[in-house]
Order: sequence, then structure tokens, then C-alpha cells
Amino acid sequence: MLLSITNLVKIFYILYPNKMTENALNVTELKERFVDVSEVMQADIKKLVQFQIENKSQSILKKIYSKNPDAKVSIEYTITKNKQWKYESDFVFISDGDKFVVSSHQWFKVATDLISHAFDKWKRHILGFWGRFFK
Repeated sequence: MLLSITNLVKIFYILYPNKMTENALNVTELKERFVDVSEVMQADIKKLVQFQIENKSQSILKKIYSKNPDAKVSIEYTITKNKQWKYESDFVFISDGDKFVVSSHQWFKVATDLISHAFDKWKRHILGFWGRFFK
């Protein structure tokens, strides 16, 4: 049975996870703010945001930097735990002057879902509708 190129790449990234992020594109500036979020959850959120940037958002960053290699890409986010013990967020993605805001006031039970939701919307904004199908 022959393996497709896509499956070979997936196997490579599973076997050698550090190779995936060695040449990863990165954001210029990252600012976070937390309101009533525990330190443990803050650490989990920061790890997930970094994972999203290093792995899942590479196609977005490639498109931005292909248009302008000197582009400045910044991400600012605020995550708040409200009185109902649910989470809200505001993400501001700024790429080369283009400002895209994702506000999630739907009260997510799991804070880490906010990050996936925000990055998915940013991806659809930059790559268009079809970006949803090529994660």
C-alpha cells in the first residue's frame, strides 16, 4: 500500500514534532490580558495560543508575509471569566494595517475553545471561505 504525500508529512510531524516549528513564521507582537482567570488556566491559554501560532496559523502567516515580507503581525487578546463562571474573549489581529476583531461574548464553558474559535475566524478572514477546509 502506498502512502500519499499528505500522510507521509503527517507521520513526519508526529515522529519529529520539533522539526515542525523550527522554520515557523511568527507574529511580531503578542499581548495578553486576563480578568479573573486562574494562573493555571492562563498558562494553558498561553500554551494554546503559542501552539496555534506555530502550527495551525502558518498558512495565514505565509499569505501575509508573501504579500509583504516586512509586515507587522500582532495579536492582542483579553479573556474574562464572568460571574456565571463562563469565559468571554476579545481577540484583535492586526496584520500590516488590516485590523480584524473577534469578540466572543457567547460565554464559553471551556476557555481554550475561545482560542480555536478566534483563530478559525481569523483564518477564514485572511484565506477566504475555502481556508476553512484546508486546516
